[in-house]
Amino acid sequence: MSTDVVFNLAEALTRVDEDEELFHTLAELFVEQAPLDMAATQAALDAGDAEALARAAHRMKGAILQFSAPRVFEATKELEALGKAGTLDRAATVCAQVDRELQQLIAALRAYVANGSAS
Repeated sequence: MSTDVVFNLAEALTRVDEDEELFHTLAELFVEQAPLDMAATQAALDAGDAEALARAAHRMKGAILQFSAPRVFEATKELEALGKAGTLDRAATVCAQVDRELQQLIAALRAYVANGSAS
């Protein structure tokens, strides 16, 4: 899968003033932190804690925003809204979608880090 389908490198680079070294560092940090954030999100959902779910999803959404990854961003945004509304009946389905999309973003960013580009 090409990384431009998962995240928009050109747009993401504009967020860091075209600083590829900074973007590379952010990508490395995200790849390390994102699974922990996803685990916290899943734990909040498993506990039935809508407020914690909204906070965890909000934190992930903020981290994802810098990568211009619309599919995972929108799914995380929806998960946050469900948590804020206390509507957990659909949250498990959306959380699974976030996890799938997040795994794709992590894989794309790992490839970027390994290759030094989004080729």
